[in-house]
Parts: sequence; structure tokens; C-alpha cells
Amino acid sequence: MTIEPLLLSATRRYDTHRVHIGAVAVGGDRVPIIAGPCAVEDGYVEHAVAAHRAGASALRGCVLKPRTRPGSFQGLGNAGLPLLDEARRVTGLPVIAEPLAVDDIELLRGHVDALLIGARSMHNTPLLRAAGQSGMTVILKRGMSATYDEWLAAADYVTTEGNRQVILCERGIRTFETATRNTLDVSAIAVLRDMTDLPIAVDPSHAAGKSRWVPSLAVAALAAGADALLIECHPDPAASLCDAAQAITPQVLAQVVHTSLALCAMTRPAVDSTVEGCRATIDTIDDAVFRMLEYRAAMVEAVQQRKLAARLPERDAAREQEIVERLSQRAPRLGEQRVDRLVHAIIDECLDAVPMRPQAVA
Repeated sequence: MTIEPLLLSATRRYDTHRVHIGAVAVGGDRVPIIAGPCAVEDGYVEHAVAAHRAGASALRGCVLKPRTRPGSFQGLGNAGLPLLDEARRVTGLPVIAEPLAVDDIELLRGHVDALLIGARSMHNTPLLRAAGQSGMTVILKRGMSATYDEWLAAADYVTTEGNRQVILCERGIRTFETATRNTLDVSAIAVLRDMTDLPIAVDPSHAAGKSRWVPSLAVAALAAGADALLIECHPDPAASLCDAAQAITPQVLAQVVHTSLALCAMTRPAVDSTVEGCRATIDTIDDAVFRMLEYRAAMVEAVQQRKLAARLPERDAAREQEIVERLSQRAPRLGEQRVDRLVHAIIDECLDAVPMRPQAVA
């Protein structure tokens, strides 16, 4: 017995290969969000704490940065490693970082939980082989002009070394459009489902190039069925030393996290083969339900304010019956009597939550 998702395009394969970043599973029932600044800076521990409080499941922790121009900030290098260690200790979250060369893998080992192979390095076959030999989880970003076949071929360089802990990451491709930094290829998620069992992450930050567009692209990726998100977040984006324009604040990150819980509960198929699987799905659904109830309570308050101004009664029996009848059709498993009880209980509680409730008009 399963619950069909509302969006068929988001149906993930049940045999998606499970990959772990530390204790965080990618390709399972939840969609982890990996967040943090583009590059590790002197205040990185505080940045990591802010991302953790906003709901991040793992941290970006790049101490080495490939930059287009040599004069741009290239990362803290060795000096940033103690900051990664402290961030992991304080937050308890796993960290990912990007090696630029084969020797960097041993530099990062013990300080990070996964290797991020950037778009520029997708064709660096010695680095891919070394990443596979490391035994560490590998997040492989798509090259800016790479086809799906080329991207999967790059992943093969890792997996043929005996390492199946690989996550593919769509980060936007280069097209004729210049308004965005790159063009996010959401279709990659659906197409790759038929081509591989590897989990698929999406980086909306590098696709957008501007922070105000990142949440919308993140939601699009979630609706399409992404297994994880990789987002740049900084407490003071304007002060970020790398890619400041596309970094979102922790407050916005928290909104993305909350939205992901609600959206995934509505669009992902339920996994009920085990008690733990059922409970994980229930937890996700409960998060979404209570998020929506909070939203409903706010709308009820707005309605009551307008009713008070217009001197209208607090309750509308006809409207409540209409809700019961409509929702009874949406939830046949519960039956009309249970729906009736639930609807009126929700209405009562939402009304009780309204401060300074207006009195009914005679």
C-alpha cells in the first residue's frame, strides 16, 4: 500500500542508490540541504552555526577555490582546516569540500566527510580516479557544457575505482541566456532517473547567480524530485569574499528548509516497507501538516479581522459544511464523519488562536 505523489514528475525510483555524507543519507525519504558560504572565511564557524540553526543538514566547507581571475579570493587553504574541524564539532554536521588537485584529497581527509568535484574539474580524470580511490563520498558537479552522457562518464571514473558513494549535482549549464549566471536544467533530474540509480542533487545558487532567484529555483528542483540541495548561505552576503551576489541569508535558508518539508511530503511517494520507513514518512507529513495549520491559523486571523470590521458573525455554518463536503471527497479513507470532526476541531483551534477574537454579531 502506497500513497501516490501529487506530481508524477517527482516520483523517485525506489532503487535509488543510497549515499551518505557522514550520517546524512542522500537518496532516501528526506531531502537534505547542504549550505554554507561559497568559501571558508575567518568567521566560518559562526557561518556554519547560522546555517545549522536555519535547518541545514550538512555544511559547505571549501577551503580551496578555483576562481576565474587569479586576483580573486582563492580560499584559506591549510589555515582553514581547523575551522572545518571546529564547525563539525560545534554543529555536529558533516562537511563537504572541493579538492582542486589529487594531492588535495589527502589534505582534506579527516577534516571533511565528502569531496565536491566542481564543474571545472568534471573532466579532470586523474582527480576523478583519485576521488574514487579515496573511498570518500563524492559529489560530482556537471560541467557547464557537459551532456548527460559525458557527466555519467565522469561518474564512471569514480565508480570503476570501486566507490559507489557518488552524488550527481546539477548546477546549471552555459546557454545563450545571460540574465542568470547559468541556466538550471531541471529536466536533468527526470532524465537521469532513467539513466542511473545515483542520487541527484541541485545547486540553485550557481544557476541563479542572484540571491533573490535562489529560492524559486530550489523549489523547482524539489518539485522535480531532487534528492538534495546545495545552497550558498552567508549571515552577511554582501561581505562574503566569494560569490556574494548569489548567497542567501540564514533567514531565507530557513524558509527554503520549511518549504522543502511541505513540498516533499506532497510530491514524494510514501515508503512503507518497514516500520522505520513508515515513521520517517509520517514525520515528514506531520511537518507539512503543522506548517500548513500554522499558515491556516494566520489566514483565519486575517478573516476574523475583516469580519470584525464589517460586523459579520464569527462562524459561517454554510461555509464550514462546504469545507467538510469538499474534504470528504479528498479523503475517502477517513469517511465523512471523521472529516467532519477533524474540520471542526481545526476550525475551533484556529479561532482560539486568534488574539482578541471578535464577538459574534447578533
